[in-house]
Amino acid sequence: MTVDKLHVVKQMNELEAKNYAKLHSEIELEIEAGKERIEKYQQQLSKAKQIKSHKLQYDAIAQLIKQYPSKDETTAAISRTEKEIEELKKKKIFFEEEVQKRKRQFEVLVYSIQQLQCELSQDPVQEMEVDS
Repeated sequence: MTVDKLHVVKQMNELEAKNYAKLHSEIELEIEAGKERIEKYQQQLSKAKQIKSHKLQYDAIAQLIKQYPSKDETTAAISRTEKEIEELKKKKIFFEEEVQKRKRQFEVLVYSIQQLQCELSQDPVQEMEVDS
C-alpha cells in the first residue's frame, strides 16, 4: 500500500509539475504580451508627445503670424503707398517747373531793373546837355 501510495503521490506531483509548467508558460506569454503592449503604449505616448509639441509650436507660430497684417491688407497698403509716391513725384515735377518759371521771371525782372537803371543813369546826362 505504501508503494501504491507513493506511486499516486508521484503521479500527483508529476501532474502538479505539468500544471505549474503550463501555468508558468501561460504567465510567460502574458508577460510577453504585456511587454508588447507596454512598448506599443510607449510608442503611442511618444507620438502623442511629438504631436503635442508640434501643436504647441504651431500655436506659437500662429500667434506670431497674427501680429502681422494679412496679405490683402499689406498689398493694399503697398498699393496706396505707391500711389502716394507717384502723386508726390508729380508734385515735385510741378514745383520744380514752378521754381524754374519763377527764376526766369526773376531774371527778367532783374534784367528790366538793370535796363531801367541804365536808362535813368543816361537820362540826367542828356538833360544836362539839352539844358545847356
